[in-house]
Amino acid sequence: MGWVLLVLVSAGLGAVPLPSYRHQLATEEWYRVSDLIDQGLADDAIDRATRFQRQVSPDARLEYLTGLAWRRAGNDRRAERHYRRAVEMDPEREDAWYDLGELLVAQNRLDEAEHAFSQVARLVPYGTNSWLGPWRLAEVAAHRQDPERFEEHMREALRRGFSFRQIEGLPNWKAFYADPVMRDSVEKLVTVYGDRRTLDTL
Repeated sequence: MGWVLLVLVSAGLGAVPLPSYRHQLATEEWYRVSDLIDQGLADDAIDRATRFQRQVSPDARLEYLTGLAWRRAGNDRRAERHYRRAVEMDPEREDAWYDLGELLVAQNRLDEAEHAFSQVARLVPYGTNSWLGPWRLAEVAAHRQDPERFEEHMREALRRGFSFRQIEGLPNWKAFYADPVMRDSVEKLVTVYGDRRTLDTL
């Protein structure tokens, strides 16, 4: 039986490929680097991720963590560089797209932020976090003072499981509610799909 299995593996017939050794090493390194970030050791995390990629293999997951560490260290320019490198290496990394979008919104680079959050909405269409992409797209629309697009994206976020409790007390939503262009849309959606008491926090 063992020999037959060996032949099948050698011939590539019906065999399940073994995981890449480098991929396994990178996975283990990801946990180590992530722990360093959680401990507030951004510099150590950056050094470790950089050294691994230089000595072993480039890895999109470690590029993302490097960007996250730079963001925690307050260097948005370097964070953006690594987030972008992560999605170039692996366009399916929704975590890198999301954090890149957040960084771009903070800089009022709304076209680029919209693209990033559109990728999140595409990559995570189902599940407990699937509302994140449409929600952030709605916020981009609110920054642009576009009530129609805002409502469209918020309804999609609600369809995917969003709750207006998520926005209670948020500074950007206070600004949306105070904006005469956006106020009616915010009030209407919260009243219909949420709890009017949420408006008291804005």
